[in-house]
Parts: sequence; structure tokens; C-alpha cells
Amino acid sequence: MTKRLMLIALLLMFVCLGASAQKYEGPSVNGKTSFAVIIDSHTLEKCAPQVAEYKKTIEGEGLPTFIVSSKWESPEQVKDVLNKLYRENNLEGAVFIGDVPVAMIMKAQYMTSAYKMDERKYPLEVVAVPSDRFYDDFDLKFNKIADSTKGLHHFYELAPDSNPYIECDIYSARIVGQGSNGCACKQIAAYLEKAVREHKANNKFDQFVSYTGHGSYSNSITAWRSEQQIVNEQFPEVFKKEGEARYLRYSMEDYMKPYVIKELRRPDVDFMVFHEHGDYFRMYLAGYPEDREPQEYLHATIRSLARRSVDRVKDRIEKLGLDSTWYADYNTREAIVADSLLDLKTGIILEEINDIAPNPRFVIFDACYNGDFRHPDFIAGKFIMAKGNCVAAFANSVNVLQDKSAFDLLGLLGNGVRLGLWAQHINILESHLIGDPTFHFAAERTNENLNEVLTIKDNAYWAGRLDDPNPELQNIAEIKLFEGDYPGISDILLKKLKESPYAVVRYNSLRLLEKLGDKNYWEALKLSAKDSFEFIRRIAVTRMGQVGAEEFLPYLIEAYVNDIHATRVVFDATGALVCFDQSAAEDAISNFFQDRPYYNASKDRSALMKIVSENPGKTSIETIVDKNKKSAYRISYIQFMRNRPYHQNLTQALKVMEDPDEDVLIRTMMAEALAWWELSYRKGEIVESCKKLLADSNTPAEMRPALISAVTRLTIKK
Repeated sequence: MTKRLMLIALLLMFVCLGASAQKYEGPSVNGKTSFAVIIDSHTLEKCAPQVAEYKKTIEGEGLPTFIVSSKWESPEQVKDVLNKLYRENNLEGAVFIGDVPVAMIMKAQYMTSAYKMDERKYPLEVVAVPSDRFYDDFDLKFNKIADSTKGLHHFYELAPDSNPYIECDIYSARIVGQGSNGCACKQIAAYLEKAVREHKANNKFDQFVSYTGHGSYSNSITAWRSEQQIVNEQFPEVFKKEGEARYLRYSMEDYMKPYVIKELRRPDVDFMVFHEHGDYFRMYLAGYPEDREPQEYLHATIRSLARRSVDRVKDRIEKLGLDSTWYADYNTREAIVADSLLDLKTGIILEEINDIAPNPRFVIFDACYNGDFRHPDFIAGKFIMAKGNCVAAFANSVNVLQDKSAFDLLGLLGNGVRLGLWAQHINILESHLIGDPTFHFAAERTNENLNEVLTIKDNAYWAGRLDDPNPELQNIAEIKLFEGDYPGISDILLKKLKESPYAVVRYNSLRLLEKLGDKNYWEALKLSAKDSFEFIRRIAVTRMGQVGAEEFLPYLIEAYVNDIHATRVVFDATGALVCFDQSAAEDAISNFFQDRPYYNASKDRSALMKIVSENPGKTSIETIVDKNKKSAYRISYIQFMRNRPYHQNLTQALKVMEDPDEDVLIRTMMAEALAWWELSYRKGEIVESCKKLLADSNTPAEMRPALISAVTRLTIKK
């Protein structure tokens, strides 16, 4: 930041801008980038000493910091401030403290990993995605659809012609009080004191715990084991001694909850990751033990179902040959208490977190809804506001896909990189940092300031670091060159995927090649289907189904045969196989097994033939094209096409979308569904059909936004 800009920033202190008074306090130090504390006026007034000390601490680490306060009335006000600071003061990130508006996003579910709730069926407050991508990706365009209906929540649709990908210009995070913890300002003041303390502790990254809950990765041992491979690559000199890295799994004990709490209370733990199912109010650590006192758990389950619908339970248990004694006491106080206590053994709920006082400085919740900050209390918020040492969490505001990497670029954290700079490169619509984004561990593994390095945008510089000894810096080099449209980047990525000894580099190369979607991507998928890292194989077979080219069929069949004990790979490979023409898939299976008389070959062949012969795509398209079927059934199958692109059905699907005698809602939803076929080898046909409809003056107005969005998403790659 130049002296002139510094002077301007200081002159802006306490200047009112716009309709709502905004007070600026400028930085007291110079630096190459800057940071902003966006805070509401009331919280700043009550927490002034703590905010001042927080600012002083961050600036002591060389990061100039603005404090901007107001009684914020809309997300646009905040975004205007951030955009101005980004343009004029090279803003690298921001934290939103207290009552800062929440953008609730519609028409952008494809930017999430798994969220598919019907936006026409549910109220805005329920179906919209709380997302700070509204603030940190300046290239996304939004249209406001409703003013706030609940406090700070404001509703927007992603514009049909917006950039169809996320590429954050800055990072962001939230610090908010928890409704059940009392005065929000007192909580925030105490939290900022903790954050300052942890900054000054200069703690090195050397104690790590991973917990995998019931149902995660389909309970695949292969997927669980491969996590250790990644961590050893990312932190090669850290986890060499016993106890420095611990990998816990739900199946190690009947109830793992006490052991998880023990790890959370350890004062030396730096980082903990949870692979589990979740909600804003609960972490689902495990299911009921399968081989202990089964009647007790069965009784509890039946009683729980009876509390929802006695009639349905009655019908079900009669079919099982059971009688009413299994649920007769379902509504008694004794049964309710007993069932609640039994259920509590399987998870951690909001009310327990203050007592646990989590100590890991940083926690990743690889789970649904644990970061849903639209609620007064939520799991990630409770973690950072408890009395332990937890400073930050990375969590999701809606549900999240299991087949998603939770370890992208994490090796940077062992090199002293700020959490925000790490998260900026891996954000999806629902992912959020909760807590201090400037927090970082001691940089003991490098002599350079990687926080400054990561803000460099020079292609020549990053081309020179493609072979850096640190695999995570190789990944950053790939990302920077990709974002900088470096000539030949596709060939560079393919070469890395072929030659790198690091799984983290190979996966990063595959991920970026997918965004390019060129000829090299197909070759990369074929190579990746045989990779030594389970997650890469899993992603490769999934994407083969999304592309749909028949040349992938032998690779899918081979993945099924060779990876038969890798539960998640098999699940995704079989899901991909049904996205092809049935006869083509059957021919490929026959050809594959023709010269392979190995043990179990007949069994594998029969299993694969059964999968493709069930032909769910045929049932799907028959229902969709039948105008005599109920609209609800037809719409259900159309929506499912977003997840399962039956390429063999595209010609008929396009006829439905183009049919002027078809119901407009059906046509519109078909356009919306086909817009998800971004990897399909037939996407050019979809674009052509959409453009033809857009050029037709008779095309209904209500269809046009969906058609524009489809063309945008299927033609713009990045």
C-alpha cells in the first residue's frame, strides 16, 4: 500500500458514505495487501478494546487492517465497501463480525456439491443457500428477489448470464454470537481475546486428529485408509512420531463419543477433521452398534418411528411378524427419556459443546449443515464461541457431497498460510470459514512468507514453481497459471497427472482439467481410473458417467472388477454404467470378459449385466415423455437427470423441451436439468437446441432465463 493510499485511508476515518452511516478506521501499517473487519456499529461500540487489539495483532503480522462499521441494512452496502477496498487497497480478505447481512442464494444449486432441494416447492427461507460467495467473488451477478423476511436475511437469484463458476477474488469469514450463550457482544469480545491469544502463541502444526463417522464414504475401509496417504504427502516431516496423527473411526468401539470428546479436550491438538453426517444442531458420530443388544435398539427405532406416525409403524411391523408390544409405550415419559439417552450416545449436540470446550485450533466439518449460520445456534459457531482454544472452523451451510475432497491444499497450513488464503482457493457455494480467517500456524517448514507469495499473480513467477519441492506449492502454481490463462496450461496439467509422485498434485491436475473440459480431460480420466489413490479413482469413474462417451465403458467395467472391495468406487462405477445405451454397455461387458476366465469372472459378469439390464434410464424417459402421467412423477424424473445424465435419452429429452404443446413448467424444468450436463459429450446438442428456442419469438418468456443459463453454463469454461 503506497503512502498516498495510506493517507487517503486515514482521511476516510469516520467518514459517512451512502444512505447508511459507515465509519472507516484505516490501517496503521503499510503492506502489499490489506484486510477488512466488517462489523455492525453496536458490536463495535461494545467490543471496541477487543477489536482494537485484534487489529493491532493482525497488523503486527504485517497485514494492514481496515475497520468498517455501520448499521448494515443490505448486502449491497457491504459488497460495495469490499469492492472499493479491493480496487483501491488490494484487499485480500475480510471478516464479518456481528450483525452483517446474509445473502440467501437461489438458482445456483449447481455451484454446491450436492444441494438439490426443490426451489419451487419450499419457502425462500428454507430452500435458499446462505452463501458469502455473494461478497467474495466479485464476478458473480445476482438479482434481488425479496427483501429481508427474517432479520438480516436477503434473497437473491444468480443471474442467468452470470459467470457459471466460483473463483473468489478475496476470502471471507464470519464471527457471530450464539443465541443460547447469552449476550452476543460479550461472546464476541471473549472470542477476539482468544483469537489474539492464539495468534501470539505461535503454535506449530504438529498434532492432528481425523474422525470418520458411520455412513461416511459408504463405510469404505479403502477410502478411510487412503486419507493417511494424503496427510503423509501434505505434512511429510510432521506426523512421524506416535500420537501426532490419529485416525479414529466409528467402528473402533460401540460408542466412540467419549473418545471423540477426549480428543476435542486435548490442549495440544492443532487441527481436527470430522467426516460425518450432520445438521446445524448435531454431529452424527455413529449409528447403533450392530451386534450388541439388538432388541434394545430395535425397540428404540420402532418407538421413534411411532412418534412420527403410529399407523405407518403398525403396518410395517405386522409385515415383519411383530406385534404392538414393540411400540406400545412409545409415548410414555420413561420411553422417551430412555430413547433420547440412547440416541445421545451416537452424536454430539449443540447443548454439549460449551461443556466440551473444544481445543483444536482449527476444525473441518466435512458434513452437512454444521455451518448453517442462518440459525441462532449452529455447530461450527458453538465450537469457536466455547471456552476452549478453537479459533476457526470450516463448515457447510447446506448439505454436502460425500465424494468431495476434504483435504485440498491443506499442506499449506503447515507452512504458516492464513486460513483465509487457503479457503479462498477451494470454496464452493456452501463452504464457509467460521472464525478468524487471518489465523495461521507457525511457519516452521519454510523460510519464505507464503502469505505474501500466495498473492502473487505473475504467470512467469508461478511457471517457475511448477516443480517446487513442496507439492502444495506445485498445486498453487497450477491454480495460478490456470486462473491466469497461461498458454499450454492443459498440457502442463496432463503431464503433471501422468508423472507426479504426489496424489495431491495428480488430483489437483484432474480437478483443473475438468474445468477446462478439453481433449486432455478424457485422457486424464482414463489414467485416473487406475490411480493408486482411491479418491482419484472414485472421481474418475463418476465423471466418466457424466461425460458419457462409450470409449469409457471398458474402464468402468475394469474399475468394478479390480476395485470390487473399494465400496465407494464400485458404487460410483455402477452408477455411471447406467448412463450409457444398454446394448452398448452389454457389448462392452461381453467383450471385456471374453478372454478373462479368472476366478469369480462369471459372478462379476452376471452382476454387471444385471445392473445395465435394469435400465433405469428407460423407465425415466418413458415417464417423462408420457403426457398422461402425473406432472409430479414427470418432474421428479426430470430433476433426477441433474444427478444422473442419461445420455442415451437426450434426443427424446430435447424433443420435450422443444415441444410447443408441452406444459411450460415441464419444458422449463427440462432446460434447467440439461444445464447440469456440463461434461456431457453431447452438450453441443443442448446448446444448439437452447439457442434455437431463444431465437424463436414464440418461446414462452418464463422459459428464457433457464435457456440463457443453460447456454452460459454449457459454453463458458473455467
